[in-house]
Amino acid sequence: MPIDTQWFKGKLQDKQLSQRKLAKMLEMDPAALSLMLRGKRQMTNHEAYQLSTLLGVSVNEVLRHAGIEVQEDVRQCPIAAFVNERGQVTLMPPGTHDSVLGPADCPVGTYAVQMRSHASITDGWLLYVNPAQLPAPLNMDQLCMTAVADGRQLLGIIRRGYRRETHNLVLWPSMETIDDASIVWSSTVLWIRPLY
Repeated sequence: MPIDTQWFKGKLQDKQLSQRKLAKMLEMDPAALSLMLRGKRQMTNHEAYQLSTLLGVSVNEVLRHAGIEVQEDVRQCPIAAFVNERGQVTLMPPGTHDSVLGPADCPVGTYAVQMRSHASITDGWLLYVNPAQLPAPLNMDQLCMTAVADGRQLLGIIRRGYRRETHNLVLWPSMETIDDASIVWSSTVLWIRPLY
């Protein structure tokens, strides 16, 4: 399939980027970028990833418009836990997981967490969680599944703590705050699907 040059030009206009500025951001020679966007040079997976990040679209969308045939990578995700209205996570025992279709392009190992708060509009919602368990500073200001040093798993937004090497955790959906938590790991929520 030929490259959709007009789509790339439109995305650059939307972001108010020139090809020269984009080439600089990609650490690429402007002539090489020009050849790539005209279909004279094949786009690499790494370049597609960089472009998806800069343009704010999925990698698959960039690849499709680059003329590369892509099949949707739909995954079944286990519902591995549930969370209550105070952001406290309860893991489900092995062998009891239902599964649901995950969002397009979700990483291998993505799992879902179900909201269980009967008095809330969020009751039954599914949150799809990235399987990567990262240090809290890498997920600042993100809604995450977290493990804290006392053994609990909590769902919340990670903020800077008041003491060194701690973080404040704004629990979701209650918005209660735990100050100066010692977070062992955090995994970002990739996608939220309301109950419909």
